[in-house]
Amino acid sequence: MELKKGLKSMETSRDYEELRERFARIAFLKSTLRLLSWDQETFMPPGGQEHRAGQISTLSALIHSMLVEQRTGELLDHMWDQVRDLGSSSDIHVNVREWRRIHGQAVKLPEELVEELSYAKVVAHGAWVEARAASDFSIFEPHLEKLVALSRKKAIYLGFEENMYDALLDLYEPGEKTANIEAIFAKLVPGLKDILSKARVQSSATRREIQGNFPLESQRVIARLMAARIGYNFTAGRLDTVVHPFSTRIGPGDTRITTRWNEKDFTEAVFGVLHEAGHGLYSQNLAADAFGTPLGESVSLGIHESQSRLWENIVGRSLEFWEYFLPIARGIFPGMLDDVDTNDFVRIINRVKPSFIRVEADEVTYNLHVFLRFQLEKEIINGHLQVGDIPARWNELFEDIFDMKVPDDSQGCLQDVHWSGAAFGYFPTYTLGNIYSAMIFDAAVQDMPGLQEGFRRGEFAPLVEWLKEKIYSQGQRYRSRQLIEHVAGRAPECRTFLDYLGSKYERLYGK
Repeated sequence: MELKKGLKSMETSRDYEELRERFARIAFLKSTLRLLSWDQETFMPPGGQEHRAGQISTLSALIHSMLVEQRTGELLDHMWDQVRDLGSSSDIHVNVREWRRIHGQAVKLPEELVEELSYAKVVAHGAWVEARAASDFSIFEPHLEKLVALSRKKAIYLGFEENMYDALLDLYEPGEKTANIEAIFAKLVPGLKDILSKARVQSSATRREIQGNFPLESQRVIARLMAARIGYNFTAGRLDTVVHPFSTRIGPGDTRITTRWNEKDFTEAVFGVLHEAGHGLYSQNLAADAFGTPLGESVSLGIHESQSRLWENIVGRSLEFWEYFLPIARGIFPGMLDDVDTNDFVRIINRVKPSFIRVEADEVTYNLHVFLRFQLEKEIINGHLQVGDIPARWNELFEDIFDMKVPDDSQGCLQDVHWSGAAFGYFPTYTLGNIYSAMIFDAAVQDMPGLQEGFRRGEFAPLVEWLKEKIYSQGQRYRSRQLIEHVAGRAPECRTFLDYLGSKYERLYGK
């Protein structure tokens, strides 16, 4: 990676090296934060919560203080004057541009707010786990009230033009606006409901369930096998058990994934692992020699989610995928899957049936779950909905969208971990990821016409190599929309995703 290309003087080169060293130190501290957060959700004993909150808030404040140092700002201003005209063809331009964006956000936030919010998130996570287990929102409510108040403060400090939610959305999807997400859902939701009305009836004829006694050790075998077969490297990663699955990149050579298990249905864990392994593939294939620079980081959560949804759904729920893996699954679970053929199995795992839990939702209804959360978050952050009214409002919206009554808080407003981490603005990236995934895969098939046939033989490396070139190696060279245009040759749009779903269900169940 030729990072010094285009520099005008030795002095400029020295300034750039100083900047890179500063951000490398910050990157190491951030990776330590991620390790602490991973441990909190996997192996930390409950009694360690308060101490962990202190660790994380102290580190967060230290990172913030390093970001906002006067010298950092001076170096960035000087470097930007030198490289601003080089454009995205220059690695150094990309790094300085993105460092300036990160620095610009940090200088707007008081250190005490950063520290207080970091501490509150750790404590809130423990309360959320307890509340979810008890299906009692009141346990989580005071913690969520604090997180909402702090998040609104954060949005005000960051600044926004029209919608307070924009300030938080931008943290996960740089450059994205609430108005654009609203426009996407205005097109997407009617299209999804049209597909839902047909696919729900068609798929209801498939009454068979994948249920039985699937030993957890055997599930671990097939889950690890699938992740490794699609390219996830276990010498640079691991698989652990959590309440709410996630993936995290500690640093080069260390990307970890998690899942949860269901003894009655092995596909729940399998698709969870494929989803997180999709994230993991992206993280493991970022440029290790660019660690600490934006060229060694992922573009956005929308692009990250495009990778998880691509592997979980477009690849992982395809007929070709299971023509390879179902015989293997029959060997791992003797006698459990012998009486279901591959076509029926694929119809079962793609069945359209509205449910209460987002992470278990089929491809057609999944984005309707995201739409609900997006609506709620806008109301919460803009002060139109009080925290105490969230359960009732959730249930009202859910019944309006799905025509189903939510039975309890654990299957309603307590099901997701995101709000315990004050991750307001995260949810829309799932829908962006679905839209992007369809466009990315469509481009891959056009470049490699025999791609899907290779899945029947367990050949996934061609897709991984293509993604390395088109997505992973780009780091943050492009914003999300620019990257999609670069890969797919057109601006992001809903049509490709809706066409993918429509044609898929026609193939599965007939017109």
